[in-house]
Amino acid sequence: MPINPFATQSRVFASLCLSCCFFGPFASADTPEFPVSPDGAVKISLFAAEPDIMTPIGATVDTKGRLLVIESNTHFRTKTYQGPPTDRILILEDTHGTGKADKVTTYFEGMKYLMNVVADRDGSVVVSSRNEIFRLLDKGDHRVKISLADLNTTADYPHNGLHGLAIAPDGSIYFGMGENLNAAWDLLGADGTKIAGENGSGGIYHMDAKGGGLTRIAHGFWNPFGLGFDPAGTLWAVDNDPDGRPPCRLIDVAPGGDYGFQFRYGRTGLHPLQAWDAELPGTLGMVAGVGEAPCAVQWDRHNVLLVSSWRDHELQQYTLIPHGASYTATVKALLRGGEHFRPVGIAIANDGVVYLTDWGSRSYQVNGLGRIWKLTFTNVAPTGEILLINQARRREQKLRESKDSSELIAALDDNDPAIQQAAEHGLSQLAQSEKIEWNSLATPREHIGLLAALLERGTNTERFMTDALKDPDDRVRQMAVRCITEQGLKGSRDELSQMLQSQAMSPRLLGMTIAAVNLLNGDPSAKIDSSQINKVLLDRMNASTSNDQMKAIALHMLQAGHPHLPLDQIGTLLQSPEPSLQLEAVRYLNVDSDPARFAMLAQVAEDSKHTVSVRTEAIIGLSDDAAAYADLLLQLACNSDTAVSEEALRSLKPLTTKLNKSQQGQLEPVGKRSPTDADLVHRLLGQPPAERPPETDTAAWQKVLDRAPGNPEAGRRIFFHPAAGGCYKCHMIEGRGHVIGPDLTMIGHSQGAEHVLESILDPSKEVAPLFTLWTITVKSGQRVDGMLLRRDGQSNEIYVDATGQETKVKETDVVDRKMHTESLMPTGLVQALTDQELRDLIAFLIQKR
Repeated sequence: MPINPFATQSRVFASLCLSCCFFGPFASADTPEFPVSPDGAVKISLFAAEPDIMTPIGATVDTKGRLLVIESNTHFRTKTYQGPPTDRILILEDTHGTGKADKVTTYFEGMKYLMNVVADRDGSVVVSSRNEIFRLLDKGDHRVKISLADLNTTADYPHNGLHGLAIAPDGSIYFGMGENLNAAWDLLGADGTKIAGENGSGGIYHMDAKGGGLTRIAHGFWNPFGLGFDPAGTLWAVDNDPDGRPPCRLIDVAPGGDYGFQFRYGRTGLHPLQAWDAELPGTLGMVAGVGEAPCAVQWDRHNVLLVSSWRDHELQQYTLIPHGASYTATVKALLRGGEHFRPVGIAIANDGVVYLTDWGSRSYQVNGLGRIWKLTFTNVAPTGEILLINQARRREQKLRESKDSSELIAALDDNDPAIQQAAEHGLSQLAQSEKIEWNSLATPREHIGLLAALLERGTNTERFMTDALKDPDDRVRQMAVRCITEQGLKGSRDELSQMLQSQAMSPRLLGMTIAAVNLLNGDPSAKIDSSQINKVLLDRMNASTSNDQMKAIALHMLQAGHPHLPLDQIGTLLQSPEPSLQLEAVRYLNVDSDPARFAMLAQVAEDSKHTVSVRTEAIIGLSDDAAAYADLLLQLACNSDTAVSEEALRSLKPLTTKLNKSQQGQLEPVGKRSPTDADLVHRLLGQPPAERPPETDTAAWQKVLDRAPGNPEAGRRIFFHPAAGGCYKCHMIEGRGHVIGPDLTMIGHSQGAEHVLESILDPSKEVAPLFTLWTITVKSGQRVDGMLLRRDGQSNEIYVDATGQETKVKETDVVDRKMHTESLMPTGLVQALTDQELRDLIAFLIQKR
């Protein structure tokens, strides 16, 4: 039977909406524990509490100045719950001017899974439920409900359907939709416009005030629970996070933006075909990480964004900093509470008063608890920067509307990701983009941009796949794999399989390719694991058709200590005439766990027939057993080759101040060869270096760097040297290292030497959003400091500290969480390096790879 999209417009809800009650003191069994303002920026008062308001979520202030709040009574409702049978929208008023609500009126009731409410300028309110967006017209004694959009799906999880709401300055409506458990769905607008999906990609949608012209604005979200506009017209979203890739995201929503998440690849967010912070080409990242379970984002007149974090018990304040055509942000806790402070909805009155709804319990079930806090700023003057539309932002907006394909293609090469994406979106709107030829484009970014534009446009990209999969640029091939999986291009399956056998690939591209082949072969989840990757790599290592260069690539990507690579096999690889294979074999030994590896490393280190690059890598490996190989390292420290000597001196560092007089005497002539050697020897002997600038004086340290050039090759050895820089323990470059901190492979494309120096001197000045530091306290009193590395199912959280030590915490044992603004990366790193080591390390980092 056909659906009449206008059939519900005249439904009238009358008597159910009229109940009104007056009350005196709050009837709570216990006095709620007040949250606190860490810096005293706000005064806090309790505006309302249970039983007069229970499990409140979305809130708004209407044109009459009244606070409207959704009372959730159906969200995971238990059999013993005694609250009303349906959700309600309540009006809470302070009619006596006491600062507390003394009148509560039921504005609307009769539905389940209400999510959000936003007041419109005409006096009506727009409401989201899990499966519907509708408008309520206030007729005094009753409400008229007008349906604007309906979600049809078999999924019924309470809060991963429709939720976030915002009304634009022009009166049109934006709303968010979650991943819907990857169930198929269709969204029907009031004018009959229909959008369908089935890949579990949450999105932002737009329609006019009457529910017409339904369109998708952006996708790749998990659950965009909160939406809000700032005075410059930017739409902001807070996106709940997948289990394994924290933190949640503050997002500057760009038309046509793809933010990387699809539930069909699993809920963890760690799948190689998923991105959370622009890890994949063609995707956009976050402006900042936010606290766990963010529910609302609102612009405050102090020129900041307010974000409620349900799980972290905080109301957070974000000050935006223009960064190219988008922003970065600094964060502080405006309000912080105990374990039962669970902020959800934010409503701001015309006089600047902020109302904050509080779920009241850690339980997901409705619980009969609830509070509404009233916040008054002690400083009425703006605290943040006034938002301006800068030149980059104006260019971005112009590109989105440009009809000039040449201008758009040129903009694809811009270094600003927001400009690149705007150009991609502009191209996606042009029919002539379908006629662009691959060979007419000159750069990898142009090729990526074309594919991203066609993907957004819905144009089949199969004609480009042969060229794209053979492109020498790894990111172009990643984009090709994305197109193949997004569009189900089964005709490219054989070429993908061939690429597994013949192409040099980054670890991410390898994982993406395996997943894509699985997907095309009928595995709907496209699951992969390390054993699949290792199998492909081992096949490469052992195939008779693999030359030594191919084996070197496979060995580079294999996990160290894999049982199928015994040391005698590595010994055979070390005899190869191919220098790259020898180098990778030694590097493999350096991170292996077999104690027998040291004898092999020692043989390589003292064998002058090996290249200096291979020998120095072997010397690095000996640092893990420096005491046993002290005599050899001292001998090598006297070597005439500078690189061999320097690495031997570094590898002796674990023996600092422990060398006997005879050993110290061997180093005396070495320390006289050059200032660099002198610094290394003095450090080894425990002698203090010459006076150095304070770490707060970046300019002075820059002068230190300028005194001599850096050596990138030496810098690489320092980066991966366990007794020197040790940077690999937290960071990854070209697939080697760990992901406790940011992957630094491409840092040279976005940061210069001065910025990298500043990051080393003051690592907390700008903390990447994925690497927030937390202090967690559990019931036993144990305190855990570290970064939230991943989640293990629904019950455990794994934190990692600066040493790489992982700690598992049971979520239900947590009694307090504190998010820090400082970095997990420790300060004082420059003091562990000589001046020349610092120059070399930075020279290595800023290389363009």
